Amino acid sequence: MAVLGIDLGGTKTAGIVFHDGEIVERYRATTDITSSETVMAGIVEACSRLLEASESRGLEVTSIGLGIAGFIDFERGVVTDAPNHPLHEAPVRDVLQDAFHLPAIVDNDANVAALAEARLGAGKGCRYLIHLTLGTGIGGGIIVDGEVYRGAQGAGAELGHMIIDENGPICNCGARGCLEALVSGVAIYKRVEELSWTKKHSPMLDEFRADPLAFRAEAVERHATDGDEFALSILRTAGKHLGVGIASLINIFNPDAVTLSGGLLGCFQFMEEEMRMTVDGMAIPISRRHVRILTSTLGDDGGTLGAAILASSQG
Repeated sequence: MAVLGIDLGGTKTAGIVFHDGEIVERYRATTDITSSETVMAGIVEACSRLLEASESRGLEVTSIGLGIAGFIDFERGVVTDAPNHPLHEAPVRDVLQDAFHLPAIVDNDANVAALAEARLGAGKGCRYLIHLTLGTGIGGGIIVDGEVYRGAQGAGAELGHMIIDENGPICNCGARGCLEALVSGVAIYKRVEELSWTKKHSPMLDEFRADPLAFRAEAVERHATDGDEFALSILRTAGKHLGVGIASLINIFNPDAVTLSGGLLGCFQFMEEEMRMTVDGMAIPISRRHVRILTSTLGDDGGTLGAAILASSQG
């Protein structure tokens, strides 16, 4: 018996066949966000390819799990809205069950990543876990007594939209000073852009001015490694803001672990010291002494593994 785990993001669709505790097949494609129909067609294609691969191995797939970036009505299996692709009130679960005659289950992508960390990853065995995905934006997942916390309408754990600075920069959600507006890849890019408008110079700022559209957060990491003071300052400040957010989460939830994943982990070495100093200064001592702050051990597989774990509960 095997299950499928699909991770749908705004730019990529990844999938796995999960059997006997191992990934035995993988799938990856670009997400076509032209319309809701093209997004759904991409999900169906991913499932079809993985089912064919399973059949060739002699494996019977019993269920399908999906992690999708967006707001999910978990009970109905519907994507109610999404910031990075056009699914809106999309009955994803029913479409897949009708297409493949298999049980399907749909959840938010950060929720399933948190589940994977708690069951298989850095937080394995933790009953109470907070997970943050640090990338272009910031997602969050909460594990309470071993289970995903989703909130009354499936919109819980939007940890990237916790207010860190009420007078801070405007976030994509419309509020000011969200964690996402201060720490994400987009936030780091905007800070470099702001500095580029000044008369200041450094290798990083000169590279940005030469081609702003080609510049990525990874370049900030590279320049920080080379000792660029502006790059180091941006990442240290982001680390401090991250620490404020994590300290608040520790104070609220008293978790066993806070786990971190995502593309910004490449920059984390320059953020970590400020983050930990801030947590040490702001978190309640009894909770601070207990919690572990850990980086993911699952790499790019966190989302697909979490979706597969979710599917296993349906099989």
